[in-house]
Amino acid sequence: MELAKRIEKLFNTRCKEFKQEYKLNFGVYYSPAENLCYTAMKKFKEKYGEIPLVSDKEFFTNSMHVPVWHELSPFEKIDIESQLTGYSQAGCITYVELDASAVHNPEALEQIVNYAMDKDIPYFAINVPSDTCLDCGFQGEINDACPICGSENIQQLRRVTGYLTGNYKTAFNLGKQDEVHHRVKHVGVME
Repeated sequence: MELAKRIEKLFNTRCKEFKQEYKLNFGVYYSPAENLCYTAMKKFKEKYGEIPLVSDKEFFTNSMHVPVWHELSPFEKIDIESQLTGYSQAGCITYVELDASAVHNPEALEQIVNYAMDKDIPYFAINVPSDTCLDCGFQGEINDACPICGSENIQQLRRVTGYLTGNYKTAFNLGKQDEVHHRVKHVGVME
């Protein structure tokens, strides 16, 4: 975390210097790096090869996010990422991944949102899968086949790089598809 803060402080300082020098509005923006997370990883692998926990996937973890495969509670994720949001003058997002059952627990959703706001998260989202079997109409989290009728004719609604998509497997590059594949649910309660 100390290294991350030093890097973000450097970005922030350099943007302020450039703003003064060029009289333009430079700022740190924690981008979702929609295509860059994949294309930059391909270039990195070409130059440095595969390094465990650095380049062993098809994407770089973007922005100031905890890696998507890291298992922790929504509160722990918010605690970590909230330490870095203040370095951005141009925008950032913190999100947590929950399972489909969360839609039936509005009190828990409210607790998570309030916690994020208390941690001064400027832009917060909760990702909850909302899939629909286009044959029988079942709704919930469906990964490969409908648990009711077995159909693979599924509309999978996922948030990818800030956008809701009905079919992320065709709408996004291999890096973002791999990122969604590696996402874990943030579970746990506040102590």
